[in-house]
Amino acid sequence: MSRPHTLNWLDAPRDDTGVEIFDETSHTYRPYSELADAAGRTAGGLIGEGVPRGAVVPLLCSTGPDLVAAFYGVQAAGCVVSVLAPPTRMSGDAARAHVRAVVTAVDADAVVVDAAHHDYAVGVLAEAGSRTRVLLLEDLAAAEPARRAPCEQALVQFTSGSSGRPRGVRISHAALDANTAAIRAWERAGRDDSWCSWLPMHHDMGLIGCLVVPVSGNNRLAVCRPETFLRHPLSYLTRFDANRVDQPATITATPAFGLQRIVDRIGHADLEGADLSRARAVIVGAERIDPALVDRFTDLMRPHGLAPNTLTPAYGLAESTLAVTGVPVEETPRAVRVRRDDLRVGAKVSLAAGAPARETVQVISCGRPLDGLTVRIVGEDGRPLPEGHVGEMAVRGSSLADGYLAADSAAGTAFEDGRLLTRDVAFELAGEFYVLGRLGDSVKVHARSLFAEDVELMLGRAGLNLSRVCVVLGETDGRPHAVAVLEGLDTRAAAVAEEVLAAACPGTRRHVARVPRGAIPRTSSGKSRRRQLWQRLSQEHVFDAVPTTTGTTA
Repeated sequence: MSRPHTLNWLDAPRDDTGVEIFDETSHTYRPYSELADAAGRTAGGLIGEGVPRGAVVPLLCSTGPDLVAAFYGVQAAGCVVSVLAPPTRMSGDAARAHVRAVVTAVDADAVVVDAAHHDYAVGVLAEAGSRTRVLLLEDLAAAEPARRAPCEQALVQFTSGSSGRPRGVRISHAALDANTAAIRAWERAGRDDSWCSWLPMHHDMGLIGCLVVPVSGNNRLAVCRPETFLRHPLSYLTRFDANRVDQPATITATPAFGLQRIVDRIGHADLEGADLSRARAVIVGAERIDPALVDRFTDLMRPHGLAPNTLTPAYGLAESTLAVTGVPVEETPRAVRVRRDDLRVGAKVSLAAGAPARETVQVISCGRPLDGLTVRIVGEDGRPLPEGHVGEMAVRGSSLADGYLAADSAAGTAFEDGRLLTRDVAFELAGEFYVLGRLGDSVKVHARSLFAEDVELMLGRAGLNLSRVCVVLGETDGRPHAVAVLEGLDTRAAAVAEEVLAAACPGTRRHVARVPRGAIPRTSSGKSRRRQLWQRLSQEHVFDAVPTTTGTTA
């Protein structure tokens, strides 16, 4: 095959831009010319070690320039890369099991690790009796540069597992090229744009949106580790301040909880004298966006030069490489208010701007399909529904993955007849898509669908910390149940949750479960694993042990 576009930068790396890793007090910078040389040497090391062309090579490295060089070095060797989440102090056995599962799933001949993770990887693989070799990145990068023709496949990325166990998705170079080009066109990215990110590089938004997209264009990229952002988000925000840095970032991406972290931890006094006017796009995706959170964020940032239309909602998933839809950059996102009673697959939504808040849901547009993609809203029979009707999002186009690593009969996102059935529920108005939630995270009550995301937003508006709340919905004993799981919160929070559930989930048996900190299972990107939590609650007979309330109306 011809050289993939996302690898072209290796042949003409810029000296005046590169990748920086930073925290509150320090930073490391490497220009693209050095990264391209390191990638070529890593490729030479892999070839010298006899790693076959086309082999899937898991990569376990700390966030930073070395990971960038290793990512492209694996591909330059004609191999397929799969980025693993580095362990944290809180990872425990689940992270070790995930590493073993990935190595087994891709039938890895070798795993590439940096020095910081060598002993960890050796120990994890030894526990499983694996014969997979552990190759040290620093040793590979000492080899002479070499390169092999790329194979058709570029990477294997694992889904977040928020609605079930993670699944490996096979992304071709053609799909990666197509989605990267579509994202850059949507962002109107130019030579002088600069990215800043706090997202983990093993997750699709961090890997594709904030690594492949800027690096493929030789654009400057500044990255802080996720723990730095969570501990001190002002250090991240400073990289957009034209009065504090010479090359302020113009583009970033974050899940909605990143905005929440900023407004919870940063005030106007912290931003005094800041000039954030150079920022053009703050891409927000991965989860439902609360309009109230958007207002808080824009109210905080507007006095310091960040225009409200900089906030750019988007929708995507790993099975489409990354991005599917997005609000045009520098266009103010639209929001509509619809009646709750219309939120069921096949129903036509009714706009209800003047109706009481408890009877309506406000939803922000996730924009239009990106270049090369089409989206249709389909009913339970898989056929397209008219505009304005609620249904499942079905995607076709050039950035779709080739499928999963292995046949998987589990219910969920699926490839069928050349299209991707996402299991995400939405409706279309005037060519824009408004995402409501996942089919697997909802329950029907008297023909109306309740979505876990919607209930969580209401808990957040009632003052609860959403980073310590998870709502799960489902049926047991033939009856619909709604459970608010509160992680390390007090009795006052439980009383608030009971009131919100009573208003939001009539017609269900309602439960509030208080659990210790760390008890809510999460994906490597921080999303709650709702299905896993539902199964655990069922197995522990929480529905029997926790007092319940039954609504009488729907």
